[in-house]
Amino acid sequence: MRGIILLVFICLIFLSSCEERKVVSIIIEGNSSDYDSLYIVDIYSGQTLLKMPLEPIGKEYKFQIQETSLGEIAIKGLESTYLTVLRPEAKKIVVIDSNTIRVEQSIADSLANYLWKSTNLMFSQHDKVIFAEDDPWKVRGLFDSLVQVREDQLMHFESQLTEEELGLLTFQNKARAYSFLMFYGRIIKEISPEDGFFGFVKDIENENIYTKSLPNTLLYKYEIELLSERDSIENLGIFLDYIEKNTKTEDLQHFLKAVYLKEVIENPSYWRPHEKLFTSTTIKEALLQESKNPYAFLIDRASSSFFSSQSGVKGFDFKANRFDGSEIKLSDFKGKIVVIDTWATWCGPCIQHRPNMLEIAKKYENNPRVAILMISIDQSKEKWLNYVQKTNPDQFGMELHIPDGMNTEFGDMYLIKSIPKYFLIDQNGIILNSDLLEPSIGMEQLIENELKKFPG
Repeated sequence: MRGIILLVFICLIFLSSCEERKVVSIIIEGNSSDYDSLYIVDIYSGQTLLKMPLEPIGKEYKFQIQETSLGEIAIKGLESTYLTVLRPEAKKIVVIDSNTIRVEQSIADSLANYLWKSTNLMFSQHDKVIFAEDDPWKVRGLFDSLVQVREDQLMHFESQLTEEELGLLTFQNKARAYSFLMFYGRIIKEISPEDGFFGFVKDIENENIYTKSLPNTLLYKYEIELLSERDSIENLGIFLDYIEKNTKTEDLQHFLKAVYLKEVIENPSYWRPHEKLFTSTTIKEALLQESKNPYAFLIDRASSSFFSSQSGVKGFDFKANRFDGSEIKLSDFKGKIVVIDTWATWCGPCIQHRPNMLEIAKKYENNPRVAILMISIDQSKEKWLNYVQKTNPDQFGMELHIPDGMNTEFGDMYLIKSIPKYFLIDQNGIILNSDLLEPSIGMEQLIENELKKFPG
């Protein structure tokens, strides 16, 4: 009996030790900001792993993780974020100033942010080649070169990284480049799946343990392979079955299926061959099919937003702020046709389309039956105000602000995962169209058609 008790005691000590080794520690060692809380967020699921106050300085906070993964350090209200490699037993020393976040003494974190920012830098430095010239192979060459340069950097610091950190960063290096190249080829250029442009997909592993840090890379690969075998994807089940067939690890199967359903709902423009497969009926069927999926929580929020933002549904009665800080609600416009432009000062396409939106606002400025609401989701009120004063001095339409609106109930209920996004709502507050095309004659025609329905 004593032997059994001793064995149990030893096992408990062992398990406790294992759990302790899965802990990540966070310490704030510098803070010159006016914010009060810091969040550690899982990079893909968006789940908050830790919320901690920024004061007092030097206090240690801990949370558990199961495996090495990628996270994001964020402060609500601060636009700057910072990627962090979450490794069991790691201790993160975070410093925050008025505009930036950084982790000190972490080569892995510095490299993770380098991979992220160098991809964005590629877009800004070579935007004309990537988005203007009609030479996909030149774009492919740019990103192939970027992968090689970044790989050389990783190898330079190899001795200062753990095996897990190097594995995650190596995956991120290629995945960030390949994910864009597949989006570019599939959606922007509409290149045939059989084209040699996609030859790199053979290098994307189906069972890489770091796939969860950027799962779309593997999902895009599966789509290209499946469309190489057949002319089209006729229903959701075909793609879900393909995921199962080609992914041996059960946990990764479940994760990829949940991510796929979430992504097609939230970002349909990234999944054009699948877009028409998603209706209210098919989504309900998919939810039922995946109800026991351990990652169903990824789908639930997206599906709720989908149903609340569909045509024929009463629009969520959101609140937004005027210039003077006073609030206005959607219901205040009952009896009017409402056009909503969801935008931000940091959104390139939003800024590109804004002159056309202002022209539409100007056209209907004196029409009492039409309300044009241009809702900024900028975090900073000052940036919004400054930009609006410069670009809309005559105050056509109604300029409104919902701070960090993508992460509010407004963003959830209207499925705002990318911007610009345009809505048309009728005089009774019913959503007529939650996915309008950019401001154009077509948008004006929709408004005119609704105006014809008014009596007299």
